[in-house]
Amino acid sequence: MGGKAKENRYMYLSLGVLLTIIGIYCSYGDLARGEFVDSVMILALGVSQLFFAYLSPHIFPRDERAKAIIGKAMTANYFILFVALLILFILTGQGSLGIWQLSASQVLIVLFSIMVIAIPATMVVYSRMI
Repeated sequence: MGGKAKENRYMYLSLGVLLTIIGIYCSYGDLARGEFVDSVMILALGVSQLFFAYLSPHIFPRDERAKAIIGKAMTANYFILFVALLILFILTGQGSLGIWQLSASQVLIVLFSIMVIAIPATMVVYSRMI
């Protein structure tokens, strides 16, 4: 593993562990009360950083393999985002399926968290396949 990839791996790993611990700590109170967890974004960022710690040796040597991983992951994330939007639209709708009452900011928090986790997660999947 090269110097740049190793530096990035340590940075991503330390930041990921820190953000995950902070996210769990901040989320505990809301979960215990059964409320919407606003700090799920911090937890999502922590998990994302942990994924990037794994991906660092695969995507930082900017070769053809890294470009293929990133390109395929972005294509898959395009569809993941639209499926997430559709599911949120159905679950928060006014009809009989509207089982969640979420504000606009809560919907954006959920979408942000899905995107932040889905992008590196699909890269991990493709890095194992390619």
